Amino acid sequence: MIKEVLTILKNKLNDPANGLKDGTRVGDIAVVDDIAKHEDETSGLNDTVVITLLNVEEEATLKNRSWYTRTTLSEDPLLYDMKKQNPPAYLNLYLMIAANRNAYDKSLTDISKVIEIFQTNNVLEYTDANANKNFRFRIELHSIPFEQLSYIWGLLGGKVMPSALYKVSVVKIDSIGGTDINLIDEVNIKSIKVD
Repeated sequence: MIKEVLTILKNKLNDPANGLKDGTRVGDIAVVDDIAKHEDETSGLNDTVVITLLNVEEEATLKNRSWYTRTTLSEDPLLYDMKKQNPPAYLNLYLMIAANRNAYDKSLTDISKVIEIFQTNNVLEYTDANANKNFRFRIELHSIPFEQLSYIWGLLGGKVMPSALYKVSVVKIDSIGGTDINLIDEVNIKSIKVD
């Protein structure tokens, strides 16, 4: 799901009508890649806006979910089907969107446009062929102190460029399959002796 969410963000930034535009460039301006590779000539990150995943965090408030799911098989008589399944993981993603453009003024313009696009479209939706896997997520600007920003850029290679940090919440990752549970639907009390 993480790749799909980042692809939705990339597509939103590359939208021909309201996305990043450059009259001289053919193709996508926004790409999903590791900004730490920006100084490698073969990386293909020159003159792009790069979306990089910095961190994944579990959403603690949604952690305590039931391990059992109940499906109603019939109403009369009332019958259920139970499955034991690990609860889904709900994640917050921390992203850096960095403008690695050839001209500094283009980088500043692109970061301003990125903020404008995600301020306007702060709730996005992932749609799947299986409607049960559809979900919505929220993207919001995430501010950090200068010391932490300096530390992040130091880890990524040191060359600071215009960028914005975002928090994407909540991405749901479900476990695959489940274990069938045999329910007690009949009780035999003939063998029980009461003294």
